Amino acid sequence: MNAPGLPDAETIETVLTSRDGPWYPGARVLSVRDLSQGLSRAAVLRVCVAVPHAEPAAWIVKVPRWGQPSLLDSRDADLDDREARFFRSGLPGLLPRGVTTPPHVMVVSHNGLDWIIMRDVDAVLQQSWTPASATAVAERAALLHVPGDMEPGVLDAPWLERAGHSAYTHHVGAGHDNLELLSGDPRLRNLFTPEQVDALHAGLDAAPELADRAAELPTTLVHGDLTPRNAALGADGSLLLIDWEHVGVGPVGYDLGTFVSMYRAFGGRGELDEPAVLEVYADAVSTLAGTNLRAAAALGFAVAHLTWGLHLRLGPGLTAVRQGLNRDAPAKLAAHLVDIRSGCLRALSWAPVTEAVTAGR
Repeated sequence: MNAPGLPDAETIETVLTSRDGPWYPGARVLSVRDLSQGLSRAAVLRVCVAVPHAEPAAWIVKVPRWGQPSLLDSRDADLDDREARFFRSGLPGLLPRGVTTPPHVMVVSHNGLDWIIMRDVDAVLQQSWTPASATAVAERAALLHVPGDMEPGVLDAPWLERAGHSAYTHHVGAGHDNLELLSGDPRLRNLFTPEQVDALHAGLDAAPELADRAAELPTTLVHGDLTPRNAALGADGSLLLIDWEHVGVGPVGYDLGTFVSMYRAFGGRGELDEPAVLEVYADAVSTLAGTNLRAAAALGFAVAHLTWGLHLRLGPGLTAVRQGLNRDAPAKLAAHLVDIRSGCLRALSWAPVTEAVTAGR
């Protein structure tokens, strides 16, 4: 059953039966399982629903603003409301063929909160990511450039996120502090060499300039949190995306940079050839736009690595370790530290791209 403090079966039944939907009148909630990850204030529940004259079906019920703030500590005032606004808007219907959301999404208001109800797509989300499927994501992510071109003004909605690449710059200070404390922590002192620590400090300090450069790039619709955990490839090759809290307007290349940055953290298998994946995306988005966006895509890709990639790993990522994350689970702690180290070093490998573009301004 669901954990204390979460919506109970009776409340969920009340919400479901308050609106007509695919669950039909007379829905009964058979079970509730908490899927909340603690990375946002939303309660996320898998609900098994029985309906008359049909087999029980699994639904996802998401209630923004239900939970407590996390270490991510978003400073985005619209974060809790944005996904419901996205699904209430006409934007999901404008997504190009090849990019989809979960089926049967409905937003229901109940006691002052929005409840987002959708079909459970966990079976698709549990797929294993490989370099080949990551390349397919690159091709599909390029399609997100299309809505702005086809529907002028569609990206003007005031609730869309505008500076996702700067969403977590408030963790820069903690990142600097955590780097300074590495040498005094037996578990962390060998995470980076002194030279790498200096380079990471410089990468954190580059946040304002990177934000300025990103703001000059051609923009497109961005999912904003396109990680392997929030994406899946359907049997027809379409890209299914969940968790649209960060949907907005951002630089070309940014979504792909986020996906690649988090590829290993979320179980991606095999060695990912990042330049090759970027090339596939850059070629596709340039073809769609009818203009050469390869340099812009590379810069947007690099900015994702050097903002979210560094800010989240060196800020809340290292803070969680210092506070005892996985202290009693050595294998999980080791995997977490491997991701922090490899993710940060891969981010630094893209710093020359931003420097080269900046030098050519």
